[in-house]
Amino acid sequence: MLKPTVRTPLALAVAVALSSGQVYAEAGALEEVIVTAQKREQNLQDTPVSVSAFGAAAIADQNIQDVADVSQYVPNVEIAETPGGSTGATISIRGSVSINPAVTWEPPVGIYVDGVFVAKNVGGLFDVAELERIEVLRGPQGTLYGKNTIGGAINLISKKPAEEFGGTLKISAGNYRYKEGFFSLNTGRLADRAAFNVALNVRKRDGFYENTSTAAGAVDDYKKLDTQAARIAGSFDITDRLEAYYIFDQSKKDNTPAFGQFDAAGSSFEKKDKGANDGSIEDSSSTSGHALHLTYDLADNITLKSITAYRSMSFEDAGDYDGTGVAGFHTRRDVDSDQVSQEFQLIGNADRFDYVLGAFYFKEESGAKNPFDIGGVEGLVKNGYGVDSQSYALYGQADYYLTDQWTLTGGARWTKEEKEAYIERVDGTGVGFGGNIPRTKAKDDWTNVSPMAVLTYAFSNEASAYFKVSKGWKAGGFNGEAQNVDIFKKSYDEETVTAFELGLKSRWMKDRLQLNAAVFQNNVKDMQLSNYLGAYSLIENAGEATVRGLELEVLAALTDSLTANLNYGYLDPKYDSFKDQAGNELKDVNKFPYAPKTKISAGLEYKQSLGFAHLVGRLDYSWVDKYYVYHEPATAELTKSGDYRLWNARIALEDIQVGTDESIEVAIWGKNLTNEEYRVNGVPVADQNGNFVGAANYYGDPRSYGIDVAYRF
Repeated sequence: MLKPTVRTPLALAVAVALSSGQVYAEAGALEEVIVTAQKREQNLQDTPVSVSAFGAAAIADQNIQDVADVSQYVPNVEIAETPGGSTGATISIRGSVSINPAVTWEPPVGIYVDGVFVAKNVGGLFDVAELERIEVLRGPQGTLYGKNTIGGAINLISKKPAEEFGGTLKISAGNYRYKEGFFSLNTGRLADRAAFNVALNVRKRDGFYENTSTAAGAVDDYKKLDTQAARIAGSFDITDRLEAYYIFDQSKKDNTPAFGQFDAAGSSFEKKDKGANDGSIEDSSSTSGHALHLTYDLADNITLKSITAYRSMSFEDAGDYDGTGVAGFHTRRDVDSDQVSQEFQLIGNADRFDYVLGAFYFKEESGAKNPFDIGGVEGLVKNGYGVDSQSYALYGQADYYLTDQWTLTGGARWTKEEKEAYIERVDGTGVGFGGNIPRTKAKDDWTNVSPMAVLTYAFSNEASAYFKVSKGWKAGGFNGEAQNVDIFKKSYDEETVTAFELGLKSRWMKDRLQLNAAVFQNNVKDMQLSNYLGAYSLIENAGEATVRGLELEVLAALTDSLTANLNYGYLDPKYDSFKDQAGNELKDVNKFPYAPKTKISAGLEYKQSLGFAHLVGRLDYSWVDKYYVYHEPATAELTKSGDYRLWNARIALEDIQVGTDESIEVAIWGKNLTNEEYRVNGVPVADQNGNFVGAANYYGDPRSYGIDVAYRF
């Protein structure tokens, strides 16, 4: 008799999984990958969700240093730094993206740290001192998540305190004077009731490009790295039924801005090694968070969980957005954001079904000071904007096992969001920047119910297929960068998506070949897109769109020691209707931002015991099709990225025994080995008449390489 397809709730927000590049052959077969969903274990192959996950070993083997590094390995996912900086994240999943990190807007893709939603993408590329895994879920998430996310979710899960005493000390060095120090200590179980972990990570590196500007305050080099991350975690067995888990994390970055090189309209695609940006001065951020998880076993088959969290973020930058050494258009941003959240989950199972019920509350206060320096006059235009928002949600999902082969899953989410935004401006130009705006407020609220359903069929213990229909929803909001009060007061509409997905999870050839695939169609209404107007950006609703795609992930155990993986993503987004304010139909000319048509990644991993150590070698290749950064044709052409390919590699000697419980690991690594030159994004540059004459474009990091030495005890 076949085992049920899924014997746990589909709460994959906390899935523990190995990436396809990390799973390796064991006696000629692929290992069974065990995932946990709300403290319960299941086989990853039995989960009807499109998810890619990277365990601790994969993070090390593929030299993943932040969320952006994950992008090249996951189908239909693009993650890039926001233009001009190195701490903000632009994340696109299946064509859902927000390209401007203004605090009055919220992203369609959620970042979660240990189950806690991070409200803003500005400052989103923060470091976490010690990660256990990274998970990327594609498609709407809401029936098992605290915050509704319309495009998908990225989960950062840090390591829990170990049961035994031990730790790791690692030092690294590389080109561009790269230096890294990492320390982690586990106390082990104390008095059979508590365990603690402390971790600290410091990274420093010179910049990649030289700033030839001699302007006062301008940085000497671009993209200099100076980061610190710390984490403290404690787990407590308060009683036999009650557990507590507390995490504090902190990340500080004191980097320098990215190099925005000016590319004139019609110029050739050529990256420069140096240039003058007189307004490139600062790019720093600080994030911290407290989270308390309480788990109480009400009965053998019912568990109550509580997640109480507070996070804060501050971000400061001063960037040059004309891309030249002439005092043209510079901006500064001083952002503060604080959030509190409370989530309750009731998780249980009965004879033929499992269930998750949840309640969620979220409150955020975010504000920004955003002055413009124009023509060398500091603060000629002073902008201020912000938002206070509250979100309430009830959600639930249940799996009903019709037979040993058929499983029916249903869920729904009710959400209410309230937002009050403000705007203020002092315009010293007298022309072109909207004029003075006294502090003005506007408020609105939105309510939504989003259902989902999945039907899963297990062909055997090795293969299953599923069909999923789900609704996704994103609240409306206000344009904090509006040019006048009338535009600001009119909230833009909520965005909705109806998503259809047909998936396959399978193992073949006696567990030597794994093939997972998904085809999907998203029907989007009122897609929220950011329109760049030369100095300000506005969210506008793009009518209707249909996004179709394919995702294929293949893993093969070629020998007992050699594993290969291939990932393929195909995306076909089209606007069904996109009219401007004058009623002109633009569906055939407007572009989809951060939506490359094709994306391929492949990897080889070799593991072999040498007696005194384990040899681990990995080679990764990725190819990304061309994509656009903006939807409006003129700005899209000025900043588009051509197709590009990246090669990364790492070779390590692991588990070199130097004592009874002590070992050393030595590794060499390289990223972008062929020194590929490629655009990441850009900011269009307009003349005094408002005509776009070029763009300050930003390019991917050059070749880097280094050596790691780790001591484990």
